[in-house]
Amino acid sequence: MAWIIIIVVLVVAFGPVLWLMPSRRERRLAALRQQAYQDGMRVELRRLPQKNPAPEDRVTASGRALDLTRKCTAYIYPFASRLRMLPKWRLLRGDAGLRAYPGWIFEPGGKPAHPRLQAMLDVLAPVIQALPADVIAVECEPQNLAAYWLEGPGTTPDRVSDLAARLAAGAGAVTDLDRRLRAEAEGGND
Repeated sequence: MAWIIIIVVLVVAFGPVLWLMPSRRERRLAALRQQAYQDGMRVELRRLPQKNPAPEDRVTASGRALDLTRKCTAYIYPFASRLRMLPKWRLLRGDAGLRAYPGWIFEPGGKPAHPRLQAMLDVLAPVIQALPADVIAVECEPQNLAAYWLEGPGTTPDRVSDLAARLAAGAGAVTDLDRRLRAEAEGGND
């Protein structure tokens, strides 16, 4: 009888500790994000608009509007220098909308009316077209280039390094384009 009491006490005492241990999925995501950090990227949880939400996803039965965004992990690669001559934008994977590339559209209401946008998209075309299928959005801001990645079950740290290499190539190309445009603008003002 004493042994049963001891076992119950141990289970009650150490049960919560075992419950707090990370799951296999959490350990895998931690490894992916650690690899991203080692490859020079930042990882943030951000929200993206849902594509084509169903009517029941828009409003509850009582008429309360629901959040039409979804959480997604953004893998962010910083630029060597802040962009000054190029616009910010976001592309979503899909076909219904204002097309940027085959399979990619501008975020609804998000295409900037900027004269240098097409040059920027042309420079990034090979990078964006080669992104993994579970990258659902790409965003360019003045400080960085970001890929919104679903981090599916088959994602390994090697795939994170591959994504980092692609984003690094894109960031380098965009930074070079911005530098050339800045030099042309400064040279034209003389």
